[in-house]
Amino acid sequence: MSQFNFNMMDSAGYGFYRVWVERAYLLKLATIPLLIKFACMITVMVLGVDNNILRQGLILFPGVLAEGWVLAQFLRTLLKGERWPTILPAEIDDTLLDRLLLRARGIVAATLAYGLIALGLYLVRYFSFGLMFGDFNASQEEVATLLRPPEAGEDPKINVNPLMFFPLIAASVALFWAFRLLWVYIPLSVLMPVEDYLKKVGGMMSSVKMVVLYFCTMTPIMFVVIIISNVIFGAFGGVGEDGESIARFIMVFFAVIADTLVGLVSTAAFVWAMKDFLPKNPELLKELPKLGGDK
Repeated sequence: MSQFNFNMMDSAGYGFYRVWVERAYLLKLATIPLLIKFACMITVMVLGVDNNILRQGLILFPGVLAEGWVLAQFLRTLLKGERWPTILPAEIDDTLLDRLLLRARGIVAATLAYGLIALGLYLVRYFSFGLMFGDFNASQEEVATLLRPPEAGEDPKINVNPLMFFPLIAASVALFWAFRLLWVYIPLSVLMPVEDYLKKVGGMMSSVKMVVLYFCTMTPIMFVVIIISNVIFGAFGGVGEDGESIARFIMVFFAVIADTLVGLVSTAAFVWAMKDFLPKNPELLKELPKLGGDK
């Protein structure tokens, strides 16, 4: 089985670099999807469905599909040099029509795959919380309370069945291996068969490297979000309940932007990591761009 090798820092650097140089294009591409995702998040807050992960997933699903569409379009730009919107000539020949159909198929495949992956993650969280805590409808606050270490003289809040230890270990290993499946929308955007993709990223070490690369792209963005969060809640914290509500509303907006940024940066980073086996325009992704140089 082949081993998936790539330069971690080059891949992460390319992710941030490419999103930065494409910022104007991505802003135009992502404005409406961001608003859709923001509306879904506000709906979750208003309806108060934080005690049901599956309901959250269903409400957020339109926003997930919108984000998947953005990532699919971005992938076609990275791998094929195609941009949205497509400017069509007055006359369309068969060659152009075939190319447009392939583009459409890739975008639809990647968008649907991204949505299904998100739903799968919600299902995993739902059943994980239900099996671990004995309550499939436990809210995030209740889960956090259960996970809090007991104080001196306090009984543990979670009674772990020893018989569940080995199944949990096996499930953890399986989920760790399955991390590569979270990125299957990348090869699907260029209609690469999933079997071929899995062969290229074979080996458990591939998951280790992919997890590390993801954290390399996510951590800087989340660090900035934490700083912004502290500033916003510090500014509105003394205003009372209204101020706290305003702060939460603003933070939801920033969280949506940050989540989309993580998706864009990590997607570009993984494209660079997979560039040796992904179908692509041979003129693209040849060498790592230099800072201040051409794209």
